[in-house]
Amino acid sequence: MFDLSGAIYLIELAFYAPIIPAIVFIVLLHGTKHPYTWRPIVIPLIMIAGLRIAAAGVGLAAMSSRDTGLQATATLLDTIGLAPVLCLLIGLLIRANAPVYKGLPVWAFLPLQMIVIAATVMTAYGGRDLYTSQNRQEQDLRLMRAGIVIFIAIFVGVIVLALFTMLKVRVKFYRTERAAVVCALLCVPFLSVRLVYSAGSVFSDANTVLNPMSKDGNSIWLHFLMVIVMEYMVTLSSTAVALTARKVVILTAGSANSLKDEET
Repeated sequence: MFDLSGAIYLIELAFYAPIIPAIVFIVLLHGTKHPYTWRPIVIPLIMIAGLRIAAAGVGLAAMSSRDTGLQATATLLDTIGLAPVLCLLIGLLIRANAPVYKGLPVWAFLPLQMIVIAATVMTAYGGRDLYTSQNRQEQDLRLMRAGIVIFIAIFVGVIVLALFTMLKVRVKFYRTERAAVVCALLCVPFLSVRLVYSAGSVFSDANTVLNPMSKDGNSIWLHFLMVIVMEYMVTLSSTAVALTARKVVILTAGSANSLKDEET
């Protein structure tokens, strides 16, 4: 019989397992040979789905074995989600700008992704035993807090770039590109809530309801809503945009109105 934590792990599997065949279909649909593929979307999708499926699997294994180490690992895997979700938003903007005349180049986004990776290393290293050991707790907290601040700064930068990109894709020929930017902007409230939760968990007392290792029912549900559901809304929306996008978009001339569907 599963308790609340076990039921949430099962829900997590049910949420993210279908993302894997969707990723395969996106790759088969759009391919990888053209410059305007969905690779910047697919890679973060693989990361976030893999992390969530792994966390659910390890969590269920921890419940059956009563291993506290496995439970801590499952919690840590669950909390590593900001990086791939932020990279997912950045990937949407890369795809939106790729075929746009005088759009932002991919090099404008690569530094953001590199900084996201660095912030992930900081938060993961700081949180490796934060809730299970008192050793180096102050140092771990400083690393995690610095990582969260970096995540927030990158998120603000992504919003600015999304608004700038929206101005570039107002032409009717940029239907797919406009859909990608709108998706990124609609995901902003969900990721904002997720960031607030992460900031609260490292800037508040460890005994509060924001502690992801707490066994309190309210803390478990809050963890589920913030870490799983909020990220899933971004993941599902991005997957839907990629699945419903035009297959191939090409440039036919050097003007803003030069896009056409290759199949038309």
